[in-house]
Parts: sequence; C-alpha cells; structure tokens
Amino acid sequence: MIKEVKEGLSIKKSEKIAYDYLTKISLEHIAQLRKPQCSNIELFYVMLIRALMNNEKNIVIPYPISLIENFNDIEIIIENITKLNNDKTITILDTITNEIHYKGCLCHIIK
Repeated sequence: MIKEVKEGLSIKKSEKIAYDYLTKISLEHIAQLRKPQCSNIELFYVMLIRALMNNEKNIVIPYPISLIENFNDIEIIIENITKLNNDKTITILDTITNEIHYKGCLCHIIK
C-alpha cells in the first residue's frame, strides 16, 4: 500500500515489488498470508520491507528482541537485512546486555 498511496503505483506493481523483496530472503510463500498466519520473524521481515519501500532514508529498529522473541538466528537476520537493503541507513537499537548476541555479525556496536 505504501507505493500505491505515496507514489501512485498500481496495486499489481506494488505487490510485485513487495514479492521481490520476500523472494530475496526466501519468504515468498507468505505473500498472501494474513498476520495471524505468520510467525514473529516473518512479521518482522514484513515490517522491515514496508519500511524499505518507504521514501525515508533512515530505518530504526528499536530493541529487536521485542519483535523477534529470541536471538537464535540473529546472524541470519542481519544477513537478510543486508540482502534486502538497497540504500537505507538501518540502525538497530538494543541494550548492552544483548551485545553478546551480535558477536560475529555484520553490524557495528557503539557504546
């Protein structure tokens, strides 16, 4: 809807852009699902894709554990964020107590 409302794109073109984003991270199977049918991580990616489709240049993800519930696959999540991002500045805000979960990830930790 973002591209339709803000840029006047057709529904078909807007859906194709969103579908292409989902395909980049192998989640195209959720394209026609409703919110209750998706996992928390799938909803996280949908929210991220919506933000990426917006014209804003900066995206802030505050305290991701509240969105994804655990950090078991944080490296994969960071990889997928990188795959999806074309030209945005994405900042993840978290607490220092979660620093251990980001070790080895492609992200900078600022104290």
